[in-house]
Order: sequence, then structure tokens, then C-alpha cells
Amino acid sequence: MNVLWAGLSAALLALLACELANPLTGLITGLLFAVHPVHVEAVANVVGRAELMCAAGYAMALVCALRAERKPLFLVGVAAGAAFAIASKELAATLPAAVLLVYWARRSTLRAAWRPAAVSAVPIGVYYLLHQWIGAGVLAAGGTAPGLEHLGLLRRAWAMLPLSLQWWRLLLFPVHLSADYSPGEVTVSTAFTPAHVLGALVWVVAGLLAWRYRRTIPGIAVGLAWLIITISPVANIALPTELLIAERTLYLPSFGIAFALAATSLALPWSPRVRAAVLGAVIALYAGRSIVRIPAWHDDELHYQALKVEAPQSYRTLWLQGKDEFAAGRWGSGERLLKQAIAYAPAVAGPRFDLATFYMNAKLWEPAIGQLQAALAVDSGLVPAREALRVAEDSLVGDARKRRR
Repeated sequence: MNVLWAGLSAALLALLACELANPLTGLITGLLFAVHPVHVEAVANVVGRAELMCAAGYAMALVCALRAERKPLFLVGVAAGAAFAIASKELAATLPAAVLLVYWARRSTLRAAWRPAAVSAVPIGVYYLLHQWIGAGVLAAGGTAPGLEHLGLLRRAWAMLPLSLQWWRLLLFPVHLSADYSPGEVTVSTAFTPAHVLGALVWVVAGLLAWRYRRTIPGIAVGLAWLIITISPVANIALPTELLIAERTLYLPSFGIAFALAATSLALPWSPRVRAAVLGAVIALYAGRSIVRIPAWHDDELHYQALKVEAPQSYRTLWLQGKDEFAAGRWGSGERLLKQAIAYAPAVAGPRFDLATFYMNAKLWEPAIGQLQAALAVDSGLVPAREALRVAEDSLVGDARKRRR
């Protein structure tokens, strides 16, 4: 089913590229997008289906928005696409901004864009009103990524600046892919580091290129604007999310890069034969990397093996390995690994709770109580930890009474 949704979204986005430029640009964009290695997590993993469905609705709404300039009846398609996209995933909240972008890319007036933009905003507004009505909250991200806890907007933006280099690497040079991008494997820092300087430099250079070639290769500016718009819901800046970086969240933003690369390749002074050879090689390399990547997301066991190879220092990997070591009776290494996981993600309650559980199994009540109290300090709603704490405290008191006898 995911493959069908991926094919549909790729076809619709290729059609959108045709509307924005020409059929050849659309073809190249569609091919680059269809085989991009960063999409494997979304396509091969059932969790990524929401990304695919959202992209399909998003693209449908934009294609209809452009055609509504000539035939207002297409506004029905805009509303339907927007409704489907926002029901699939909340990153579709950026759709009205994308409508304005594609009209600007077509050199249409904002006066022509306001109607499809408004129509696309209606289902999104209704969705959030219903969320508020049923008490689900508005723009509720479900949590904060480890390392970004207690940071305000500006400090989150500063912390994400060096991590944005991972976006550029994954979108342009997706050679090394990882099953996880969590603390331990990536570093979250609010200090002033060389990575911050490099991150700022990359964005400045991208902006300058977009400005410099805005008339001769407008696809660069359009692609950069698309990237900024579509990545903003998962960028952990305006709204914190549960993940620092995830390859599946780059599914829709990658269209901007594919479109910019397609437009640039057609603008370069290459002969048709050279252009076809270069693009063919890139598409083949992308497709080959995607095929090789599929097993990492085939099932839980293969994903775990990928974690150990690709993200050995991630707190998630250390957490799982620690539990495995305890289960195998190797308590010393299990304790060491869980303590490492806790050190990398001190505000995540799970590793603390699991370590406390193993302590309790060994009747080590005092260290268990310490870990459970720390777990509840970061997640007061963790009911199993609260119940375990009561058991551990009662057991500690009971053992003390037995010793006094």
C-alpha cells in the first residue's frame, strides 16, 4: 500500500513541476523525487504512510490551485486535497503558504492566489477547530525532542542550526543514512560552535544563489522556498516535536531540492548527451542506494541491527542494548549501557524506569528508588513508575524491619 501512495504522490508532484516549469523539468523532478534514498523510511515503514498520503493530498491541492486560475471549478479539488492532507498529517498546515509560493513561481499576481489559498485554509482551520473542540489541543506536537527541553524559540532555533546541516546532507548527498538521529549520535548545543558557523554559512550561500539566479534559474529560489515552508513544521523551531531529525519527515521537503536540481540541470550549458548521462547516473545511484536501504526498515529485528551499525552511540540504541544485556544475564554491561543512555538523554524517563526495574529484580531498593524518582521528575504522568516507586519504598522499609529483628 505504501508503494502505491508513494507512486501517486511522486506522479502528482511531477505534474506540479510541469505546471511550474515545463514537461521536461517535471519529468526530471519526478524521477529524482521517486528514487530519492531519504524516502525509504517513509515508503518501507508503515509509520511513514501518513507522510505519503499527506504529500499526495498536498500536491493535488496545489495542482488544482494552479488550474483554478483558469477554471474556478478546480477549487473543489483544492478543498478536497487540503482536507485529505491535513487529515493525514499536520504538516499540511503549511499548504496556504505553498499556494502563494506556486502562484509566485508562475509569476501570477497575489490577487489571483488569494482565493485558492483561502479555500485551502478552510479545511485546515476546521481540522484545528475540531481538535480544540474535542480537547486534543491545537498544534500539539506530542512532546519535545531530547536535548531541546526547556528551550525557548530562539534557543531552539540556534540549537537546530547545526543540525540543519544533516537536512542538507540527506537531501543532496544521501550516501550515509541512519536509523536514528538522537542525542549521542548527534549533538544538541546552544553554545557557539564551528558547526553553527557552517550551518549559517550554508543557509546564506543557498539564499545568495537563489537571489543571484532568481531570473535565469528561478527553480533554485522556488525549491529553497518550498524547503523552508514544508520543513518548518518539523524543524523544532516554531513548534517542538518528538524527534530531532527523521528521514521520513524530509519526504515532502525533498521535492524542493528535486525541483531545484532539475531546473539547474536544464540551465547548465551541457549538451543533451552529457545532461542525460549525468542525470541518468544520479538517478541510478539514488535508486541503487534506495534498494540497498530497504532491509533496514523491513522489520523490528533488522531495524535494531541497523541501529547498532548506523547509530551505535544513540541513546535509543544504548537503551535497547542495555535491556538485551540484562535479559541475557550480563548485568554489569546492561547497567553501563543504560547509564550511558541516561547520560545522553537525561530528560527521557524510559531508560531510568527500565534500569530501576532491573534494580528491583535484584532487590537493590535504594538505587531503584533513585532512578524512579528521577524518572517521575521528568515525566510525572508515568503511572508504572509511580506504582513501582511505592513497591520499592515499601520493600525497603520491610527489609529494614527484618534486619532490626
